[in-house]
Amino acid sequence: MKPTIEPGSFAVVEGRVLDQSTLSSFSRQRRLLVTTSFLTSFAESMLVPLYAAFTQRIGGSILDAGIAFACFSIATGAFVSLVGTRQWFQDHIRAFLVLGFLGSACCDISYIFVQNRWQLFAAQVIAGLATGLLEPAWDSLFTDAVERTSAKHWSIWSGGTHLVAGVAALLGGVIVAYFSFKALFVTMGFADTLATFLAWRGDLPKGTRNLLKNAPASVTGD
Repeated sequence: MKPTIEPGSFAVVEGRVLDQSTLSSFSRQRRLLVTTSFLTSFAESMLVPLYAAFTQRIGGSILDAGIAFACFSIATGAFVSLVGTRQWFQDHIRAFLVLGFLGSACCDISYIFVQNRWQLFAAQVIAGLATGLLEPAWDSLFTDAVERTSAKHWSIWSGGTHLVAGVAALLGGVIVAYFSFKALFVTMGFADTLATFLAWRGDLPKGTRNLLKNAPASVTGD
């Protein structure tokens, strides 16, 4: 008798774990995660190619643009290391994912009020803290466990992210050229706000314990 695999469930055949989502398509949870990732990548990529121009527009220099990016990267790395490794973070993955998206949306809107390089540096630190919540939370939910990850899924996500980034970069240039940076930041904020809403309302596990509870024995080690 052949094992029956319901969508999102697992079965073991000849020592191998079969996941319906890897055999046919993404599970509902992963589709939601990919959608939110595309939205926040879209928002971020709209500004990236124009970042130096925006820095100069507020009276900064190319050096200031580099310092601002350094603030973002250092804040992200420090926050991931300090917060992402805590058990209470792992137990409330979904909450921190929503907070990360919300922080990104707030940062997008805050760019409208940036008038000098110091305010830009502060905005980049906030963006880094938001990303420090997003990255470990999103990766944990999307991956679930090594045994449950397929090259197909990562390829769809990675390829889609680059396509979205390309379209967003082009659209961002068009918006700034024909409208304004303010219109750009509002558009970015809308994309991140939509991602926040989807992560909040979506049927995502609250923490890693929920993931392990639904995992097969070969994943949990039992």
